[in-house]
Amino acid sequence: MTHPKIQAIGTANPANKISQETHYSILDSANGMSREEKLVLRKIYARSGIQYRHSVLNEFSSPDVEENVIFHPSGKYANTSVSKRMEIYEEFAADLCMEAAEDCFAQLKDFDKTTVTHLVAFSCTGMYAPGIDIQLVEKLGLNRNVERTCINFMGCYAAINALKTAYHIVRSEPDAVVMLAGVELCSIHYQKNSDPNQVVANALFGDGAGVAIVSAGDNTGEELGFILKNFYAEFEQSASNDMVWRIGDSGFDLRLTPEVPNVVKENIEPLLQKLFAKTNITKNDIDYYAIHPGGTKILEACEQALNISKEENKVSYSILNDYGNMSSVTILFVLKQYLKQLNNSDRGKNVLACAFGPGITMESMIVEIA
Repeated sequence: MTHPKIQAIGTANPANKISQETHYSILDSANGMSREEKLVLRKIYARSGIQYRHSVLNEFSSPDVEENVIFHPSGKYANTSVSKRMEIYEEFAADLCMEAAEDCFAQLKDFDKTTVTHLVAFSCTGMYAPGIDIQLVEKLGLNRNVERTCINFMGCYAAINALKTAYHIVRSEPDAVVMLAGVELCSIHYQKNSDPNQVVANALFGDGAGVAIVSAGDNTGEELGFILKNFYAEFEQSASNDMVWRIGDSGFDLRLTPEVPNVVKENIEPLLQKLFAKTNITKNDIDYYAIHPGGTKILEACEQALNISKEENKVSYSILNDYGNMSSVTILFVLKQYLKQLNNSDRGKNVLACAFGPGITMESMIVEIA
């Protein structure tokens, strides 16, 4: 029997790889902080669980270049407009996404790009039209009659929503080949703001792209993938102001309060019980965990609520360490890392994946290694 299956996952990051120490030093000088504010900044960076992030901005390696958009020379921090930030997004987003697509295609033996029937694009860090979906069709040489869907501004859980969309497409059209394409350029939205909530956002987010191919499959393929088994999502309306993503006058503004981990901790276990009931399994049937690495406190909250160890959550910590939080595409990095580590003896085992975003929305899914 065939099911909607993730056949391959590709990822990409900008060439600019910035250590967390370098990132801290630049924001320290750019923000003009008081001694007390610097101590808070240092503490947040030290506890971030992040060693490196990537950015499309060259400004982290060349902070004293006159043409810099976000960071001007001599420690000045630009009050950059939304339109200028969107120019940067439009310049880099599609090309980075194309790199992830080529990485994905390379993992599929003799893959014919013209067999793609549907394209689901997702992002929350930029928008323009004609958009990434059309650019990818042109740049990758896909058929122009590909059915395109765009998922915009949903935040860190959008990739699971995109996978859910692909799941329903393949269930209704068994011959469909769905390409998921996500890109997030979080670094173009850095803000000059000493508010602890904004400082946390500046300390966490990086840039990346992820692409997946979903089509009908079973557990007999030569390469390992993930059968999409079931999904469940809810949002906690009482916490709607604890994670907010809005378009401001000088960029996209993220509000991220210290209550977010507590909200996740209180609600994730009841949410997953509904997912398990829907899938007719129990927590004992879960072999691996793919939790969106929104930050160390998010991962710790999930561990406490689900009674799992840090070791069981190590893939998410590894992605957080190497890339930071790349918003929606991060969960694809986690799943891809699993595919690198798994082998044929893992076929039939279950992976629980979950991600969180504005709402506060909690998305979850069960996939089977196949």
